[in-house]
Amino acid sequence: MACHKQSAQGSVTAEFAVILPVIVLVIAMLINLVVVGMQQSKLHRAASSAARQLARGESIETINTAVTTMTTTNTHVVSSVSEQWATIELTSPVPGPLGLIPTIELTAEAKAPNQWTVRP
Repeated sequence: MACHKQSAQGSVTAEFAVILPVIVLVIAMLINLVVVGMQQSKLHRAASSAARQLARGESIETINTAVTTMTTTNTHVVSSVSEQWATIELTSPVPGPLGLIPTIELTAEAKAPNQWTVRP
């Protein structure tokens, strides 16, 4: 009986070639998750700041400029003022990783009590 030794040469390279796309996709998803988290944080801070500005009576143009400075130019601002509250709602798109996943729409809302109960 002849004993044949099988060589394992090249199997590591083949396994690496198979697993590499999966590793790249997982890393891209993790990076995108961090980007989404950072954008959501920026939106919350911008909404809070914009709500305070609106409650103090700042103009919508000033508020839009401040929001754009804090976030991105694609951020959409919706504001409303009632007797007691100034409300700001921001929406902003965040692209998916490597363009494979559709754009994610993030939102943030903030309210601030009106600073002027009687207008000067």
